[in-house]
Amino acid sequence: MRVTLIGYMGCGKTSIGKILSYKLKWNFYDLDSILIKKEQDTIDNIFKKKGEKFFRKIEHLMLQKILKKHKQYILSVGGGTPCYYNNIYLLNKFSKTFYLKTNIYTLFKRLYKEKKNRPLISHFSKNELFKFIMKHFSKRIFFYEKSYKKINVTEKSKDEIVQEIIKYLIV
Repeated sequence: MRVTLIGYMGCGKTSIGKILSYKLKWNFYDLDSILIKKEQDTIDNIFKKKGEKFFRKIEHLMLQKILKKHKQYILSVGGGTPCYYNNIYLLNKFSKTFYLKTNIYTLFKRLYKEKKNRPLISHFSKNELFKFIMKHFSKRIFFYEKSYKKINVTEKSKDEIVQEIIKYLIV
């Protein structure tokens, strides 16, 4: 079985994915990490040097490769991945997608704390960051909502979230 975690940046896709893969003893793949390794550059630099269009194209091609190559895994994708090149339909066709859903205020609190480690948002003031999240989240929610299951992660421990996902996998 293939499982893909989707959602906005800061919702916990990578950390939940690692715990889930450990518990299930399945391989874990992080699409952003794979792209960074392949391009030998940061996502921020790829965007700056080659543009978002280039990034989304290689992201789509790499996603296709992963979905077809591996039979059992946990995959974490970037917040924008489901929103381009019909990737959400591809993800749903080849894997069970779980949308790690939380509210904008929770995302804002998490991302404000982590902003130094996230080049895409590191330069934003508090107000700018909130506006950025509002704008991008509202454009992406349409795609996130097409997932197999929605997991509300607000005010839940990582272990509770992982157990909830596992519950849907054994049914």
